[in-house]
Order: sequence, then structure tokens, then C-alpha cells
Amino acid sequence: MISLCMIVKNEEHCLKRCLNSVKDCVDEIIIVDTGSNDNTVNIAKQFGAKVFHYRWNDDFAAARNFSISNASGDWIFYLDADEELEPHCSQRFRTLANNPGVEGYYFVINNLNDGNTSLRHINVRMFRNKPEYRFEGRLHEQILNTILAANEKNVVTNSGISIFHYGYLASEYAAKNKGERNYRIIKKMLAEHPDDPFHLYNMGNCLINLNDLTGATLHYGKALKNINLKATYAPSVFIAYISCLLQLGNWFEAARLIEICKTLYPDYVDIHFLEGEFYTRLGHLERGKLCYQQCLRLGEKYTGRYTTRTGSGSFSPLFQLAQIYKKQGKLEKAIEYQIQGLKLKNDDLRNYITLAQLLKTHLKDKEQLLNTLSETVKQGDKTEKKLLLARLLNAVEEYNLSLKLLNQLSDKLEDVCYLKGLALIKLGRCSEAIQVLKQINNRAGTNQTARQELIFAHWFSTPAADASMYIQPSEFQDRDLYQTFKYINNILFNRPSSGGKVSLHSHHFRQIIDKILSYKQPGLILKILNLCGTAAPMDMIKYLITWPVTGERIELLAKLALQEIKKGCHKADYYYVLAWYFSYHHELNTAHHMLNKALTAHPESKPYRKLLKDIYLQQTLKIVLEALKLYPGSEELNKYLIAIQKERINSISLKGVH
Repeated sequence: MISLCMIVKNEEHCLKRCLNSVKDCVDEIIIVDTGSNDNTVNIAKQFGAKVFHYRWNDDFAAARNFSISNASGDWIFYLDADEELEPHCSQRFRTLANNPGVEGYYFVINNLNDGNTSLRHINVRMFRNKPEYRFEGRLHEQILNTILAANEKNVVTNSGISIFHYGYLASEYAAKNKGERNYRIIKKMLAEHPDDPFHLYNMGNCLINLNDLTGATLHYGKALKNINLKATYAPSVFIAYISCLLQLGNWFEAARLIEICKTLYPDYVDIHFLEGEFYTRLGHLERGKLCYQQCLRLGEKYTGRYTTRTGSGSFSPLFQLAQIYKKQGKLEKAIEYQIQGLKLKNDDLRNYITLAQLLKTHLKDKEQLLNTLSETVKQGDKTEKKLLLARLLNAVEEYNLSLKLLNQLSDKLEDVCYLKGLALIKLGRCSEAIQVLKQINNRAGTNQTARQELIFAHWFSTPAADASMYIQPSEFQDRDLYQTFKYINNILFNRPSSGGKVSLHSHHFRQIIDKILSYKQPGLILKILNLCGTAAPMDMIKYLITWPVTGERIELLAKLALQEIKKGCHKADYYYVLAWYFSYHHELNTAHHMLNKALTAHPESKPYRKLLKDIYLQQTLKIVLEALKLYPGSEELNKYLIAIQKERINSISLKGVH
């Protein structure tokens, strides 16, 4: 007989899903409620549960032990309400109770999150109902230690069954205020046992969720000093600590710990993947390639002692290798790896867009591009497939091909109209785009993004058209965004601005300018800035140069600077902008030449000198990377590489002009 034991509080939104997943696997359901004021208890009773009430005291182990003390089964299985058992496993599950040589079972826990991959670890979730088997720990309570203490040999094995955990989804985590609760409990535990590595590790995790990266790093570091390196969670401490060090810029210590972790746990795929990410970002592509190939050799770990991110031994290194081969100009290899990755993971549009970009660069022939994409996209019905292909073609600026597909689909579908509108705007067919996008605007619950594209289509028309009829307060959820669109439209068409002036430095104004840039409409940007009182070319440059770097913005800045130089205006800042442009495109000699012209006029200018330093660092970096191609494992060269890239990130600051 198997008893399910749970502790719950206000779980009406997920308890039914949980109990449905496990009802055929167990003979008894024990529910310990710690103070629900919703429908949780009634839902539990609908499944025949025995409900007990318990006064919560910030101690999960105590609550768990109370729950199992009320169980009558020979075996205990426990779940949280935000978890569910994998489907169609009842027969396999029940056979677990028939193994006389086993005292407990590990289950694979798949922790789902808001990203694109889940985090897997193992945990003992099923064990014999014996009085000596009791939980320990107020938070992240464990049963394993008491099972092992009562037995001379390891009597815990893998069940081969998975549990899906939804509690780390942002909505779930915030709704239950887990961060503050966990911090409160772990703080008490550390007050009692300040050097306990497991508590220190959990405090580090808690501080990550509270956005305290420095505090988390300190706790992970202290945990490593006190940890038993054979502990099941020890590799996870390394990964967490190294990740924090990388984010905080402590790269040398991170590199040292990567080597230690690889030595201690050579079959831990996640450390090899983390190493690959680190060195690839540094530009050491050959070392990154070796790391990702090692990930593929180790493969995906669906069982075992390590906490691992889904994909670290399968699709993730395949996608990373595709990017490396792309950077090396080996497009056939890049396409090969990208397609292999998509065969394993095909639910992320970005990965399809990457393939489309690779194919467009390599194949040249548009029809062949479409045919290859069509062969790769397998999921969905004909309509879904054509929509996905149209999105991909839009993403690689093959708008006529996209329209060819979209014209085969019904305009009653909102996505069809939206994608058509985007393609038509990009092709300069704005009057047609307006007619298509108006179909969306006239429907209930209008797509906010589609309405904005409709406004842009009016502005991009020849001649530009007034979009005021689509800029109404009732049509915008964000009032500041509404005011910004209204202000820009008013100045473009010389209409009185009733809402007052909008700052050019506001988030929404910058957002709209960037969107116009993405549509390759620099003339409209210059017109808007001119009408807003930023008329002089240097004033425009000063405004645009303070933003984060994008290719479109640098192109516009360089165009402005070059125009003024051709007019005979040889201001140093214009040469600085051109130096920045050539540096961005890795034409370092030309960048150096342009910057020398600027420095001749203003040798003490801090922005100029910072850019000069970065150019020198880039030139040195090229030499080091060439050497690393010959000696990829050289410890000395790798130290140089880390030092140069760290110096670049710490020193480069291209904002502002003289």
C-alpha cells in the first residue's frame, strides 16, 4: 500500500492537476493543510483525501513528519501541490513497491521556468514507512540522510520516473512570496549553523532570487570552503558560484574554479557547457568548440546525481557549435549543426530564424531557401507551417516570398494580416499595408503591436499620412506611450500639441526612434529630431550617441558625420564618430587613422582616448586569438585573453563626444 503525503496552503489553482496525475498510483492520500482560506481543502476531499490541519511554524521538515505520521501505507510518496507526476506511469510506479532490496527511490525533478529550458535534479520522493525515516531541515527538507543512517549499504535507487515542478515559474514564485519566506527561514537556520554548506548554498540561491548577486556570491564561496565534495549538491554549488563570478567580472577566479570542477566531476556536462560559453564569449572559438563537442560526447543526463539544465548534452551545444562555425565562415557545418539541434528542439522561433539566416547567406537562391526551410519545419498543420515560414522569411528580409505564402492563407487570421502588413511596410507598399492592418484594427481586442505598425505605415507613406485617428487614449494601455505617439504625430503634421511636450530622452521616445531605425527610415528620424528642436547635425549626433550600440544607429551616426565632413566641416567629433563606426566593423587600421585626426585636435579628450585604448586592445586581441588557434590549451595565452577582454569591458565607454 502506498500513501501520498502532502502539505498545502491555498493551492486551489494547482491541486487538482497534481492529484489527477497521481490518483491511480497511490492507495491513500494524506493532506496536511497549514491554513488555507480558499477551496484547497474541498478539492482534496473530492479525491478522497484524509485532511489534517497543522499550525505553520516555518519548518517544512516538521510539517512533512506530521504528514507521514498519519499515513498507514507501507510506502510514503510525497509531492508538492505545484508538481505533477509524469503521465501514464501508474503501472511502473506501483512496481516500485515490490522490490524487497530497496528502501527508497530517487525521482527526476524537472523544474520548469520562464526560460526555454528546464533544470533537472534528483530527489528521494518515495521511501518505506518506518519510524526512523524522518525529514530534516526547516527548508529544502531531506529524508535521504536518515535512510542512509539506518542502513549499512546504499539502498536508494533511481525510479526512472519524472516529476514536473511549476513552482519556479515567475508567476508561481511571486504569488506565494517564496523569496521572502525562504530568506526568513534560511536566516534562522544559518543563525543556528553558520558554517553549514547546504544552508549557505540555499541562502545563495535565495539571494539570487532577491537580485542580490554580491550576497549570493559570498554565500556560495563560503559553502565551497565547508562542503563535502562528494555531496550530491556540490557540483551545483560550483556552477552557481562560477556563474556569479562571471557576472561580477571576477573572470580569473571563475576560470580557476572551472578547472577544479572539471577535475572533480569530469562527467558533469553542465560545467563543460559553462566553460564553452565563457571561452566562446571571450573569442576563443577553438576552445569553445572543444567544450561543446565534449558536451555531446557526454550526452544528456536524464538520470544520475547531477543537477543539469535540459539540453546541455544535446541541442544546446549543437546550436552553439552552429554559431561558432558561422563566425568562422564555415556555413555548411553551421547549417548542419543548426538542423541537428532543431531535430531535438523545435519550439523556439529564434533557432529557426538562425537557420534561415544561415541558409540565406549560403544558398543565395531564394526558392532553394524556401524549400530547405520547408523541409526542416515539420510541426503543425499546413496553415501553421506556412505562417511559421512567413515569419522566418520576414526575419531574413525575403518579403516577397513571405507575401507569396501569406496570400495563400485567409485574411480572417489576425497573424496573416499582421505578417502581411509588416512585409508590405518593409517593401515600401505602405498604402497596401494600411488596408491590411486596418482589418486587425477594426476587430475587437485589437493587437496593440498591430496598431503601432499601422501608425508607422501612415508615417512611412509617400507622402506621409496623418495617423491621429488611430492614436486615441482608449486604444493604448500605456498612457505615456499614447502621449509619445500623439506628440510625434502632432509635430509631423503641424497639429497643436494638447498633451504638452514629450522629452526626447524618455523611454518611449527612444523606443519609437529605434523602431523607425529598424524600418530603415533614417530620414524620418532626422525630420522628427529637427522638428523637436534638435536641428544641428552635432546635436543629433550627441543625442544618438548616448544610446546602447546598434548597427542601425552607428550607420546613421556615420552618415551624419560623413555628410558634414564632405561639406568641409572637419570637427574632431565627426572623425571620432567615423572611428567608432570602423571600430564596430573591426576595420581597426581605418578606425585608428580616423581617431588620430580627432586626437590631433583634442589629445586629452576622454572619449577619444578610451576609444583609442579599445582599438589597441582589439589589435592585441587579434594577435592572441591567432596564437590560440595554434596553441588552444596554452595557460599563458588564455590568461592574456581573459585579461584583454576584461580590460575592454571595464574600460570601453563610447558614450558622449568631446
